[in-house]
Amino acid sequence: MLGKFENFPETYHGLVRFRHQISPRKLQEALIKALHDLSREAAYLSTIHAVSDCRVEFDFGIADGLIFNYLDCEMLSTALGTVSKHEVPILDFLGVVRYYKKGSGKKLRPLKFDYYLFRFLSYDESVDFQIFHERGTRRLPIEDLSSIIIRRVNKGLVEEGLPKISVEQTGTP
Repeated sequence: MLGKFENFPETYHGLVRFRHQISPRKLQEALIKALHDLSREAAYLSTIHAVSDCRVEFDFGIADGLIFNYLDCEMLSTALGTVSKHEVPILDFLGVVRYYKKGSGKKLRPLKFDYYLFRFLSYDESVDFQIFHERGTRRLPIEDLSSIIIRRVNKGLVEEGLPKISVEQTGTP
């Protein structure tokens, strides 16, 4: 089933609960678009001390049973079609955070990547965003990663004239 990973871990390393005032379908569409857009951007995150000297790139994939499909343009269309037809109570994603350090000249030297699993559990007016760190150096703190994703979702919502989501609770289990 598109959107659900059959082997999602029982425990997770971070939790963000946020509230929304839009339909769950619209929120899920905004979330999928935001992750797709983040996959197309690269940034130097100067505001985050741990990665301020690194180029950071994201890749996201949406779950489909036991596998993940990267959110390219074709998968974006498929995923948006799925959530527009019926509300999905669980959306799972794979997130790969890639780091590159400036080397000699203009060459970028790759550093170890971080691999995350994300689960979005939808309720009537809130969503639980569970984050599981699969492996890597965890160079980018979970709190900063979740903030980047939520800011991108809010940017997309504002562009569509919809109300932003608001973080209600953050922490670890």
